[in-house]
Amino acid sequence: MVILIGSTRPAKVEGVRLAIEAIGARDPRFREAIVEAVDVTDVAPVMPMTEAAIIQGARDRAAAVLERGGDGRHDLLAIGVEGGLDPLPPDVWPGSVGRDSSRADGAGDRYALKTWAVVTDGTRWSCGAGGAALLPDAVATRVIAGRELGDVIDALAGGPVRGTRGAWGVLTLDLVGRRDAFELAVVAALAPFYNPALYSERRT
Repeated sequence: MVILIGSTRPAKVEGVRLAIEAIGARDPRFREAIVEAVDVTDVAPVMPMTEAAIIQGARDRAAAVLERGGDGRHDLLAIGVEGGLDPLPPDVWPGSVGRDSSRADGAGDRYALKTWAVVTDGTRWSCGAGGAALLPDAVATRVIAGRELGDVIDALAGGPVRGTRGAWGVLTLDLVGRRDAFELAVVAALAPFYNPALYSERRT
């Protein structure tokens, strides 16, 4: 089995590798999988600001890596992983960033950091999430104003951490790292591939 990752960022690649290693304990096909990183920066979105945009970004990465690295190979899986922000519904969690929380588009002022993965073998598609963490108002305000989340987090951490600890590590004091969020998202997204009996059952 060949598994292609739509990123060369260390946290994403390591997260996928750890997910494949864990899955290999349940499905022997994954134990000898060859994992390859593919640079698809040209299709990577700017900071996604909704959950739909995060999922679409992951899907675009998976589609691009499948197109560029498929080469007609069998037993191939393409994985796209993306992180971004998602506004919490104002009726569930009122805004407190300092703007009106009853916006016409239904989005609130409080944002959660989220991670999603999309997996395909060229025929089947699946997705999974890697958790969510509430973003501090001070961080959300700067991102809404146009700053990159990575720049804001680097400033808070006092050095470059976007490729290592990332926002997840800074927010959770490293109890959950960027790599951990990617790993969980990939384990969830791959469920139909390593647990096919359950997912192939028809609804009754």
